[in-house]
Amino acid sequence: MGVYIALTIITICLAAFVKKSDTVQKGVLSRRQVCNWVLLTAIFLLLFAVSSCRRYVGNDYDRYLYFFDLIALGEYVPTEFGFNAVVRLMQFIFGVDTELTILALFAFATILFMVKALYDQSDDFFFSFTLFMLLTYYFQTLNTVRYYLALAAAFYAAKYAMKKQYVKFILIILVVATIHKSALIVIPLYILANRVWKRWQIIAMCVLAVSGLLFGEYYLKLILLVYPSYQETMFLEGGTSIINIMRCIAVLVLALLCYKQAIRGNAQNTFYFNLNILALLLYTCGSFLPEISRIGYYMTIGHVFLIPSLVNSISKRKVRGFFKVAVIAAGVLYLAIFLRKASAHELRIVPYQTWVLQHDVDMTEEIY
Repeated sequence: MGVYIALTIITICLAAFVKKSDTVQKGVLSRRQVCNWVLLTAIFLLLFAVSSCRRYVGNDYDRYLYFFDLIALGEYVPTEFGFNAVVRLMQFIFGVDTELTILALFAFATILFMVKALYDQSDDFFFSFTLFMLLTYYFQTLNTVRYYLALAAAFYAAKYAMKKQYVKFILIILVVATIHKSALIVIPLYILANRVWKRWQIIAMCVLAVSGLLFGEYYLKLILLVYPSYQETMFLEGGTSIINIMRCIAVLVLALLCYKQAIRGNAQNTFYFNLNILALLLYTCGSFLPEISRIGYYMTIGHVFLIPSLVNSISKRKVRGFFKVAVIAAGVLYLAIFLRKASAHELRIVPYQTWVLQHDVDMTEEIY
């Protein structure tokens, strides 16, 4: 756990010195830009080092080792063909016993997408990055390798959806969907969120969402036609996340209070505001869906941009400062609760273990 706390503190301190300049001359690299890239590189390397040097960390680590063995033997695996092709290529280049290299490659791509998205889209990089760490998006990447690569790519590609550069957006999503097909859900979601909704459209979406409470079992049957692998699994038990419902409600209230100065006329904030509404409808009315958070995270990850923009739009300095402190304090509490239960089977990221300090005899050396 100490590794994660130290990583959070160090990277947030580095992020505090990243300052985006409004005036950038094309073809001219300023001292500020050089400083930013040095800091961003340091942040990336620290995050990548912890991710790539882990061993037996994550609830699906053993399952991926099993998948790698099956792929090496030419056996059937339930993972997408793009993922299987990348694993085969890595095994061809480095040999079949190369699971650490494969996991490092996925960690590299995942963190690169996330750091680049944070820098490109944030108006306040320090605040956005702080929320990114405190809301545990980074730490979650130590689990479910394929899904979090898809989430990171969608997080990055959102900027193209907002600019209505849909060809670039869809191409990125189609490529990453060969790694984890859940990414396909963001094509309709992000295009829908990139519109200014009329009142009747909001009412229609609410009615459709509420219908999930009444006809959820029938919707589930349709979903199982697309995802037959969920048949007769624990994922069909359903459920929702009270914490995410509370978070979406809190963001919605703050957004409505700051709507005139922060949402209206701001394309990026409107996009993430709409996604927050969709996430709230999902979490409150979609409990029948398997692994609901995997859909929800595609929408709530935008909070790392929306919340700082809302808080910074508050004109009164003392009120703005109060909300900023309150948000960060809530984030610290959120991270503390997460780390407290991080040794549970469904997470299993504590204790942190690494191959770097392992000896030939002791193959499970741990760092606390």
